[in-house]
Amino acid sequence: ETVKIIATDQWGNRSKEKIVKIKIDNSSKSIVKKLEKLEPNKINYNQIGSDKVAIVIGIEKYDKAPQATYAADDAKFFHEYARLAFGVPKENIKLLTDEKASRIDTLALLKKWLPAKINKNRTELIIFFAGHGLANTDSENNELYILPQNSDPDMLEESAISRSKFFKLILNLEPKKVTMFIDACYSGVSRDEETLLASARPIKLATEEDEVPEMFTVFSASSLNEISSGLKEAKHGIFSYFLMKGLEGKADSNKDKKITNGELLSYLKQNVSIKAAELGRKQNPSLSGNPDEILITYR
Repeated sequence: ETVKIIATDQWGNRSKEKIVKIKIDNSSKSIVKKLEKLEPNKINYNQIGSDKVAIVIGIEKYDKAPQATYAADDAKFFHEYARLAFGVPKENIKLLTDEKASRIDTLALLKKWLPAKINKNRTELIIFFAGHGLANTDSENNELYILPQNSDPDMLEESAISRSKFFKLILNLEPKKVTMFIDACYSGVSRDEETLLASARPIKLATEEDEVPEMFTVFSASSLNEISSGLKEAKHGIFSYFLMKGLEGKADSNKDKKITNGELLSYLKQNVSIKAAELGRKQNPSLSGNPDEILITYR
């Protein structure tokens, strides 16, 4: 557009005519909200407790399945949250990533390393797993499996570990309490929307998740038929990123220096679902356990 400008002062003096050309830019520009960095070293939580143990597993590079993008980094970061947020001593934290998280390595961890760390009815166990999960549609109840690094998705019974077996191995040790965080889905689709099975089709599950033992609290990244997504701008899984931000204090909705299971779930549901929607996906974290139970306290 062309605009003619003439200025007049209070005494009636007029300026010379000025012609100004104006270009109107109608293009839209989106404002991207920058995500905060994960800052485990800034948190001031529980004192170290000798009867606290953590297992942390993250698998990005699979031998026979698509990558679970950022899963190894999720685990490496959560290692620090296990220490600083939950008060687990360094010597009581076992971290397995990528090729160190094979089926044999994982079972050896559960059957050889963990029993020496558990004091019956006294030890609190924290478990974090980021990677692939899958349901066995050939079984009667669509049994759910956790995939170690060398698992073959087409041979689940032979190469993966069922959740029921995972639970049983821990139950046999009789810990006081178990809290699990699972950043994996069972739909047969990776974080980058690649199919895990040779049939190249996602799984639609009609079943509910398998029963969780009474002493267990289990946070799951998504519902059974949903994808657990990665978050490129954070270089973490969506669930893992907001889980750790929540443990930094973001999930403490009433600011009482305590975070309950329910508060963490509410924070996860709100933030994970929004970010997943931006990727055109549905992802709704879930909780199996008592929502009123205090997860962590901090100063």
